[in-house]
Amino acid sequence: MLVMESVINGRKLRYYLKSGEIFMRYGNTEKWKVKKVSRDGDYLRMHIGNKRYYLHRIIYKIWNPAWDIEDGSIKNNSIDHINGHKDDNHITNLRNVNHQQNHFNQTKAKGYCWNKKLKKWMAQIQLNGKTIYLGLFVLEADARNAYLEAKKIYHII
Repeated sequence: MLVMESVINGRKLRYYLKSGEIFMRYGNTEKWKVKKVSRDGDYLRMHIGNKRYYLHRIIYKIWNPAWDIEDGSIKNNSIDHINGHKDDNHITNLRNVNHQQNHFNQTKAKGYCWNKKLKKWMAQIQLNGKTIYLGLFVLEADARNAYLEAKKIYHII
């Protein structure tokens, strides 16, 4: 059975690749016990010592020992779920990105809205904290398509 080990918050962890389970020693015993995972909104998390960590960050740390899990700077140290599924924590689905890149990959973002005053659909996209206006559209589908095409151009990771 393939096992990877890491130390997080001063605690030694074992990650069993086949089952995806994480084990930790409790107290001074030699026994390893499975760490319980709980749900926090769309994400999975667990406590290690007195701190709460998201499971995707723990798994990324286990595979990338030099990465600093304690760096809370969300602007430059986010872990992105490539396929947009926040409970798919396979290492092949995780990557270290900055905050903006993480938002590029949002699956629920739609990039368009109804403009009541003009009675048309307005499309726009965000880049580097600035809004890029994409136009007004009679059909919702056209506004959505304008946003999706702009996403291919501006939201490249």
